[in-house]
Amino acid sequence: MEEIAARLRSIRLSRNLTLADVETKSHKQLRAVALGSYERGDRTLSVKKAAQLSEFYDVPLSYLLTGRSPTQKAEGEIVIDLRRVKALSISEEKSTPTANILFSFLFGIIKERQDFNGEILSLRKSDIAFLTITIGCTHEEFTLYLSHNKLLFETKGTSSL
Repeated sequence: MEEIAARLRSIRLSRNLTLADVETKSHKQLRAVALGSYERGDRTLSVKKAAQLSEFYDVPLSYLLTGRSPTQKAEGEIVIDLRRVKALSISEEKSTPTANILFSFLFGIIKERQDFNGEILSLRKSDIAFLTITIGCTHEEFTLYLSHNKLLFETKGTSSL
């Protein structure tokens, strides 16, 4: 429960939201007082409320509860949807330093592996470690970034709520 509470707080803070912001943006479906209690671990999180939070934050419920995305492999690999990456790399409004580093790195891996026809790319544990150091974030924050920008490859039955 402590990990879920910490993850809830981390997700909210990564979106630069206060507890009051969440309450306002959710049209009071998610109360600030209750969310604060969930984040401190003072209140038990129901499955229904976890699903609401997952939907509000646009993260997979499995990530909220376990810290792992449904597309994240047990060995620490992450599967990237290259179609989404290409679409985002063209979009100038999404051109951030993090995005530029990620795009450059991914297309470098494609070139190195000679995998020019793929629609997905598996990032190995070492790839992720290098990227998180380069970008200056944790593994959890990197996974959250990918999920938030819908860059994770989703198979049938693994889409987020």
